[in-house]
Amino acid sequence: MKQDTQLKFYAIDEPIDKVEDTTADMNAEAAETIAISTRRKGQTKLRKLALVTVVAVFIGVLTETILGIYGAFQSSFWLGSLWLVVSVLLCLTLFGFFIREWWLLRKLKQRWQMQAHFDEQSHIQALHRPDLEQQWQQQRQSHWNEQEIATRFEQDILANVDQTAMRRIRKWSLEAAALVAISPSSLADMLLLLWRNQRMISELSRLYGVKLGYWSRIKLWRHILTNLAYAGVSELIVDMGSQWLSTELVARFSARAAQGVGAGLLTARLGLQTIRLVRPLPYVHTQKPSLLSMQKLLVKDLAKQFPTMFKNKSEHAPSDTSQSL
Repeated sequence: MKQDTQLKFYAIDEPIDKVEDTTADMNAEAAETIAISTRRKGQTKLRKLALVTVVAVFIGVLTETILGIYGAFQSSFWLGSLWLVVSVLLCLTLFGFFIREWWLLRKLKQRWQMQAHFDEQSHIQALHRPDLEQQWQQQRQSHWNEQEIATRFEQDILANVDQTAMRRIRKWSLEAAALVAISPSSLADMLLLLWRNQRMISELSRLYGVKLGYWSRIKLWRHILTNLAYAGVSELIVDMGSQWLSTELVARFSARAAQGVGAGLLTARLGLQTIRLVRPLPYVHTQKPSLLSMQKLLVKDLAKQFPTMFKNKSEHAPSDTSQSL
C-alpha cells in the first residue's frame, strides 16, 4: 500500500527567509583589492624609474666634474685647485640643503603622527614657545589624570595659539579680499592669491612650531588640497551653506566685492585646513572653527574697508522707480 502523502500548505502572506548573497560583496572586495594593488604597483614602478634616473644623472654629473677637474689640473695647478674648491663647496652646500629638507620633512611627518596620541612633554615642546611652556608649568597640577591634562592643555595652551591663528587668518583673508576687489586683472588676482596664501601658510605653521622647507611645503600643500577635495559630507554641506549665504549677502553688492569675498573665503578655507594639519592635537575639547563664522566676519570687515563698493543697491531702487513713474 502506498503511504499517505502529507501535503503542507503555506500562507501567501507568510514571510520568506531572506537569503544573503555574499557573491556581490566578495566580487566588490576583490575588485577593490585588485585596484589598490595595481595602483601600488604603478606607483612603485614610477618611484623606481625616478630613482634610477636620479642616480644616473648624479653619476653622469659626478663623472663629468671629475674629468673637468682633472683636465684643469693638467693645464694649470691653480686653475685645477680653484675648480676643486668650487666643486667641494658646491657639494657641501647641496648636501646641507638635502639634509635640511629631509629633517624638516621628517619633523612635519612627526607632527602628523603626534596628533594620534597625547604626550605632555612632546606636545608642549613641539610648540617652541617658552612663554606657553612656563605658563603650563605654573598651572600644571600633580593630581591631574591623563584626561584632565589633555583637556587643560588644549583649553589653556592650544586655545591661545588657536586664537592668534584665527586672527591671522582673518587678517590674511581680509587682505586677499581687498586686493582682489580692487585688482583690475584676473591674472593679477591669481598671482596675488598664490602669494598671500603661501605667506599665510608659512606664518600659521610657525605659530604652531612647524618650520617648512621646500619639500615639506609641497607636502603640506598636497595634504591641504587633498583635504579640501575629499572633505567629509558634513563639512561639505556646511561649506556649501556658507557659500550660499555669502552669495545671498553679496548679491546686493558690486561684482568686484563679490569676487573679493570669494577670494577671502578661499584664503580662509586654506588657513583652517592648515591649522588642522599643523596643530599638535585635533579638536577634541575645544570647538572647531567654522567657515560660516569666518565668512560673516569677512563680509563685515570688507564692508567697513570699502563702504562705497558695498553700498546696497536696494537704496537706489526707490529713486529709479520714481524716475520711471
